[in-house]
Amino acid sequence: MEKPEKVLITAMKNEGPYILEWVAHHKVLGFDRIIVYTNDCTDGTNQILRRLQDLGHVEFHTNRVGTGGIHRSALRQARRLPVVKDAKWIYVGDADEFLNIHVENNRVDDLIEATPGVDVISIPWKIFSNSGRHVMRDTLVTRQFYDCELDFEQGGAGRRFVKSLFRQGDFYLRYGLHNPHPRPELQAGVFRSVPGGHATEPAPFGNHVAPPFGFEVAQINHYAVRSTQAYLAKRSRGRANHSSQTLGTEYWDRWNRGGAKDETILRYKDEVDAVLEEFRADDRLRRLHRRAFRWHKALINDLLKLPEYDELYQKLLEKPAVDFVAKDRGVRERLSAGAPSSSDENRTES
Repeated sequence: MEKPEKVLITAMKNEGPYILEWVAHHKVLGFDRIIVYTNDCTDGTNQILRRLQDLGHVEFHTNRVGTGGIHRSALRQARRLPVVKDAKWIYVGDADEFLNIHVENNRVDDLIEATPGVDVISIPWKIFSNSGRHVMRDTLVTRQFYDCELDFEQGGAGRRFVKSLFRQGDFYLRYGLHNPHPRPELQAGVFRSVPGGHATEPAPFGNHVAPPFGFEVAQINHYAVRSTQAYLAKRSRGRANHSSQTLGTEYWDRWNRGGAKDETILRYKDEVDAVLEEFRADDRLRRLHRRAFRWHKALINDLLKLPEYDELYQKLLEKPAVDFVAKDRGVRERLSAGAPSSSDENRTES
């Protein structure tokens, strides 16, 4: 078997209805291997991934959660895998994120070619709202949600979280959810930039970038809330990196960002559909997907019978997408004045 050049690593919990689309999309982008770690799944996620593994589409592992939480545990375990050690490039992403490349043939290789001479390519998020969709439907995420946050030039956020595609090497202390962390004694020789080679900088790196973001080369479509009903299921599941945080209106107001329209991800439509057709041709995989969707719908129905969830749902139904969040205002003002963007660099979000 040929050694993979581009490996994608992710951690999941109860993402059953979304797995087939997400895997299909990233196969189209050119990832040679997709490695998935899961923990405590009850919606059929594990069964879907096992079947995808049997069919040769993913490599599935149970996440032994230890020090540092779910994502750090998964990344520690993944780093020890021979397939990861042998890879040329590593990318760490989540199930609600879709890498979207705008140059040449829209593949990972094109992103690498457009950003030469660096070890880490940090691709900025573009946040998508629920696009006014409240009911969870068995429809592809990338075909439902097009309302997104404003560009910086339109008044949008002055800093963006990133996820990174990075060159494999022994100069990293550990892999991070947003960036790899170079060894202190080697970090001066490790360089990163946003897509296209803008703002090249040596390590250490923060979890955000300031303009220019490099959106003309690539972005990550981040569907942080999906539909309103899906958000209730996300609240029930809890957050991987902030297990003590209860998702309510504050999180919704921060991440349900809209005001602009972006349909560029539809460039992959025909190719993704072809991969999905292959997946659905497998009777077992098709049944497992439908079962996971029904599980989520049943969960949502049960949650809406609880006063706290019904009250939250009614509040969210009345909330429009936000085109600006208050904490971005100070960042914009500092950038406009020529000062660097200050940020809580060690925080992780999703």
